[in-house]
Amino acid sequence: MRPNTVCLLLAFAILASPSLSQNDMASYWMNKGIALDNMGNYQEAAKAYQNATEENSSSYLAWNSLGLDLINLGKYNESIVAFDKVISIEPAFAWAAWNNKGMALAAIGKYKDAIVAYDNAIKIEPKNTKAWNNKGIALLSSGDFNESIKAFDKALELEPKAALTWYYKGLAHLNAGKFNESVNAFDGAVKIEPKFALAWNYRGIALLNLNRTEESIEAFDNATKADPNNSEAWNNLGLTLNAVGRYQDAVSAFDRAIDTKGTKSS
Repeated sequence: MRPNTVCLLLAFAILASPSLSQNDMASYWMNKGIALDNMGNYQEAAKAYQNATEENSSSYLAWNSLGLDLINLGKYNESIVAFDKVISIEPAFAWAAWNNKGMALAAIGKYKDAIVAYDNAIKIEPKNTKAWNNKGIALLSSGDFNESIKAFDKALELEPKAALTWYYKGLAHLNAGKFNESVNAFDGAVKIEPKFALAWNYRGIALLNLNRTEESIEAFDNATKADPNNSEAWNNLGLTLNAVGRYQDAVSAFDRAIDTKGTKSS
């Protein structure tokens, strides 16, 4: 009896397989794409996700993953098409697709459209920290510094220990000429991430605008300690040291700026 039972089960599996093959194939391509993404091979991963969408055009996860890889490949217009597919297929996942679409739009300089996309994400998921932060960056890039600060404040309400958001808030204040507020924001960033070289560097610039020269030297110095290859921080340190008459130290800093810039260029 047992051999016959096995034969029957096998026959059932063969008969059933055509109805399952489409979803199975889509999931196989998805799995391959995920593995390729983990390797950093976005080109091949995108092909795998594309195949997944061809096997199952309703796979919103495949469309979303394809869109993200197209962003990684710099194919922003194509990624927008993929995210639009997600939005039309699965409303419950639309907040993520709107956020991702916003990133693609911002990457090609369409900041107003990006802000609309982020607002759509926020309407669906008001506590989406990423969307608030990305909206702030788009507003900052478009020159709307005060509105960008409001967006960063909202993001920080939701995630107070987001060093990157404190950093961008600092940049917004700096560009708006609010130097004390800028220093405070960069303080928030380096308090969370003491080796945040970019935050130290721009903190130094904000301090220079407040004529707090010795503190700015300390900030630039901290930036170079956090990232010895930060040529901009070395150059800023050299300029500040030169301004206070520490010429030999300035020359040493400029040498480091030249060396690190040359290393990056080679």
